Order: sequence, then structure tokens, then C-alpha cells
Amino acid sequence: MHEITENVVLEMTNVLSFRGKVTQQQLNEISKEIETLIKSNNAHKKGGSVSATYAVDTTGTIPLIDMELLIPLDKDFPVNEPYRFKPVFKLKNAIKIRHEGSPVYLQNTANELMRYISEHGYTPATAGYNVTVKEPANQADINNMIVDIYIGVNDNIL
Repeated sequence: MHEITENVVLEMTNVLSFRGKVTQQQLNEISKEIETLIKSNNAHKKGGSVSATYAVDTTGTIPLIDMELLIPLDKDFPVNEPYRFKPVFKLKNAIKIRHEGSPVYLQNTANELMRYISEHGYTPATAGYNVTVKEPANQADINNMIVDIYIGVNDNIL
């Protein structure tokens, strides 16, 4: 069992955002492009990277992931499509769970959070936002990864 916290706020400023339907390979390329974009504008990350998956389309030969990447920075700078800046990102009334360990088991932690939400009569109002708290230093360190999962809920019980 993981500790679950209710009524949490996830707030970030100067957030570089990418939203699109991509393959896993394209996502890796976009992540590298984002790193280059940040460095070339002399900006620095101000917190962990955040990802949200809205849907996965498996009708084609290669799955397409509808997802958003959010990176809080110390400043904003001009960007072109497909990127944009969000001056403020604020998720209120969220329920949070912390996953520590291999990302292989992240889905199990997300399922535990969804069970909690259902058992307590809440209605999910957002996708799950995965906030990387501790990235692995290398592949050998992957079991020390920490990710917080936030899901905004509607607290109306109907």
C-alpha cells in the first residue's frame, strides 16, 4: 500500500508544454528536442518533468499516444508550434500517490490510486499527471526512481 493524499494542489509556472499524438519513438525525439530548446535559451528546469496520457490509439500498426509533456522552467522564451508556454499550470483538488521504484510497476500504483478514487466515491476530472520527483542517474539506478501521480477529482458525490 502506498500513502495517498487528498485535496492536493499541483502548481507550476513558466511551463513549456507539448501536446500531441505520437509514437514512442517520436516521443523520444521530442524529449531530446525539448532538452535542446531549453539549453539553447539558457533556461533551467524548475522541478520535475510532468507527463499526462489522455489516450492510446492501437488501431494502426504502431500505437499512437495522445499525451502532454509539461516542463516547469525558471523563465519563459518564444516558442513555435508544436510547443507553447503556459504561464501557470494549476491542478486543484487532486489526489496524489507516490511511486518509488522501477517504472515497470508504475501502472500498478496508478491502478491503486484509481481503486482509491472509486472506493471513496470520487469522479476523476483529469488525466493522471506523472511528476518525476527523482530521475534515475543511469540505467542501473532505475529502481530508485520516484514519481508522484496526481489525478484531479470532482468532489461532488451524486
